[in-house]
Amino acid sequence: MKKTTFILLLVISLMACKTKEENTEHPNVIVISVDDLRDWVGYLGGYKGTVYTPNIDRLAASGVAFTNAHTAATVCCPSRNALMLGKRPSTTGLYNNGQWWKATHPQEITLAQYFKNNGYYTAGAGKVFHHTPGNNPPCSWNEFQDQVFDDPWNFADWSAERYFLSYGYRGEIVQYPEWKPLNGIYPIRSELDWGAIPGKEEKDYGDVQVVNYAKAFLQKQHEKPFFLALGTYRPHMPWHVPQKYFDMYPLNEVVLPEIKEDDLDDIPEEGKKLAMAGSRDFFQIRDEGKWKEAVQAYLASITFADKQVGDILDALQNSGFAKNTIVVLWSDHGWHLGTKQHWHKQTLWEECTQIPFIITAPGTTKPNSLCDKPVDMVNVFPTLVSLCKLPEKTDLDGHDMSPLLRNPNSDWAYPAISEIKTGNVSIRTQNWHFIHYKDGTEELYDSNKDPNEWNNLLGQNPDKSILEELNKWVPKTFAESVPDKNSFYFDPYQYTYLNRETKEFIDGKK
Repeated sequence: MKKTTFILLLVISLMACKTKEENTEHPNVIVISVDDLRDWVGYLGGYKGTVYTPNIDRLAASGVAFTNAHTAATVCCPSRNALMLGKRPSTTGLYNNGQWWKATHPQEITLAQYFKNNGYYTAGAGKVFHHTPGNNPPCSWNEFQDQVFDDPWNFADWSAERYFLSYGYRGEIVQYPEWKPLNGIYPIRSELDWGAIPGKEEKDYGDVQVVNYAKAFLQKQHEKPFFLALGTYRPHMPWHVPQKYFDMYPLNEVVLPEIKEDDLDDIPEEGKKLAMAGSRDFFQIRDEGKWKEAVQAYLASITFADKQVGDILDALQNSGFAKNTIVVLWSDHGWHLGTKQHWHKQTLWEECTQIPFIITAPGTTKPNSLCDKPVDMVNVFPTLVSLCKLPEKTDLDGHDMSPLLRNPNSDWAYPAISEIKTGNVSIRTQNWHFIHYKDGTEELYDSNKDPNEWNNLLGQNPDKSILEELNKWVPKTFAESVPDKNSFYFDPYQYTYLNRETKEFIDGKK
């Protein structure tokens, strides 16, 4: 009897090991999103000084790192919806942060839900979809941990319940040193802030809670293959991270972006509108002599985010799942720090569209592979479906990038397409960057000769055949913008939406 019991325990133990390491038919997936991270990581070399991103760079060295990757939309919610739905804003009408995908497209199946429907256990934490309530309905997840916030900024006087209903969970209220407004333009508490939170230890920062969730998840046994999505909030503003990350970037070593004072002179009016929408913040920061401090804070936030990525990778390596887990790292869009007189996002220039993007897939990718083919994030959905051998989903806008993962020099017939608002679109190929605005005006840049995009070639009679080739990728139609959140009653406890006008009831659990 004892011998039989021993054999039974041995079989169970071997089956547990197989659960962790040998499910080669359907590998596990971890998708890591880093918010507002432009090309200022080591492997991309976008920052002209020294930036410390050792963990993102080691992930890049372990698989295929893309050097010409771009977001599908240059603002948070549409960008994340595009990746998770596999469809462009021009297809869905999801153009801004004030819209719910589930309320307006109740029949859409997200990337996570598609994996869930095909036998995967799906889990997530942090900023995966947009962080506000209503964007992570239970239909996609077996379990999900909401974004934990560090910063009350202009919501410090709100009740915890009101904050949750509008912005998600927050652990505590902390009073921060006030950002001094210029001529009363800004509220006293604002996203336009940076610095270490007084008295707050690193282990208590919100993004660390995402790492803790990942560690706990990866320490468990899982009977099914899993899809795990993890999102850090930094380097999103306000740039509140522990002081030691600021200390890594002495002010005298901070390199400011190179700026051309008349850079907007050859830009169409629609482009100027996008630029000037964020110019006031830049002018305030520059005029108050805080430009280097702001860039330092962005760099510090990048390195803090990189630390969280490293802790997730370490947890995976120590878990026993590493040999059979695909890892994807991406950012939802880039960020301007003064170029084109712009601060923030929501433009179509390279600073805003280009992002770090890395995939490591055991058995498919080879270490130290760089790919310069233009790709955007609607391609992630069909690629993961292909890598995990799930049934093809035929209604997606993107294309399977598996050939590029096997051989980064493979033929690739598609550009990277980025959008902002309705009708404004960027087309990026290996050699050209073309921007088409809703009024028909355009920009063209030679990406090899003019990486700063200082010279709009549209005023210099460029080759018409180039313009014709690029124009064919501009969407022929742009979906009408879907109703915003004010069109619905949302119950965050039942996760239901009720259309105020039509009375249509949508259950976010289904």
